[in-house]
Amino acid sequence: MKRFFTFNGTISGSTFILRSLFSIVLSIPFIVIVFAMLGTIVFSYMDIDLAAADGMSMEESNALGEDAGLKIAEEMMEIGPMAWFSQNISAFWIIATILSLVPVMWFALATYYKRVSALFYSNRVKAFIAFFIAELTLDIVGLSSGNDTVYWICALIGLGIFGYLLFTDSPIGEHDG
Repeated sequence: MKRFFTFNGTISGSTFILRSLFSIVLSIPFIVIVFAMLGTIVFSYMDIDLAAADGMSMEESNALGEDAGLKIAEEMMEIGPMAWFSQNISAFWIIATILSLVPVMWFALATYYKRVSALFYSNRVKAFIAFFIAELTLDIVGLSSGNDTVYWICALIGLGIFGYLLFTDSPIGEHDG
């Protein structure tokens, strides 16, 4: 198990895609925690006991959900988003969210490093840093630009980099990652 999370060794393109897909599976705890956090926030605004919700019709349930959404939006507009989040999200949720992301990020970075090592073995650290900075820059520029064209150009360049890592043959015959 330890070898999957270490930053040494190399992997083939097929292992790279499988490990990338497994990163999605590793993110399931994060997704569950985020939905649980949002669910508790919404339920705290609904003013209803969960035991009483059993005999509720769909119309009553929708009305309660809409009321909770309106309360959240009004309060957020009144005090500001940052103050609202600091009042409604506890340290427990923040710590749980961060802890659920750590293994996902570590595994994904180790996967990326192992594949870059397979392609650029002699300069693997420099190549890994260059690829990482390029991907990070593309993500930041694409998401913060506010322009759909810029976003899609950055997304396609990132997809091209992923495709390069996936489909390029490595000079290493036997991978040990």
